[in-house]
Amino acid sequence: MARNDHDGEPTLAQAWAMLGSRLGLAEEVRGERSIRAHGVVRGRPVAVEIEGDTGGTGFARFLFGLNTISSRNRREKWHTTLTVGCVNPSGATGIIESAVDVRDPAWTPGAYDPRNGRSVRSDPPTLAARVLTADTHERLMSIMADVRIDVQPTSIRIDHHGTALPGPGANYVAGSLIHHFQGPPPPWPERALAGPPWWIDLLCELADTLDR
Repeated sequence: MARNDHDGEPTLAQAWAMLGSRLGLAEEVRGERSIRAHGVVRGRPVAVEIEGDTGGTGFARFLFGLNTISSRNRREKWHTTLTVGCVNPSGATGIIESAVDVRDPAWTPGAYDPRNGRSVRSDPPTLAARVLTADTHERLMSIMADVRIDVQPTSIRIDHHGTALPGPGANYVAGSLIHHFQGPPPPWPERALAGPPWWIDLLCELADTLDR
């Protein structure tokens, strides 16, 4: 678990040790590919869980020389949850979703632009006015992955299943949604640290708007 590549890639545990110190979160390491972190950010309870597929389809195949075409093409699964507490005095519930629709006439195949065919919508439709601001709407238009945000009676939550190509490096950065960073990739280790504060801050902003 103490592996560190020559270019400074931190393991999942190392990344969250640094993030915990930076954000004021307590970190619990539950294995090489599993962490939980919790604490208070901006006055709100925050909990993070990241769990990588431990079925031996990724790093173990490389470690033991089973680097077949089949193993290289089998994507590793990552499950991430991020929960931020809220008061929600209106009792509003539903989902906010930022997603690309390839059937949208505005979608252009091959265009590397997060806004290409992307829209932000809510269910019920009235929830968007209750939770989103112009700034948070813009932030949700800037991401590359599709995301669903659940507005619950006492929390705002992301429960995301992602994948990454197998390998011995810091592939949780690709597999875990909240490790996706915005903008040009920074050098390691910051590449592994830039995403979580951005996503936590986004959910805190949504919670602030909901609680007004």
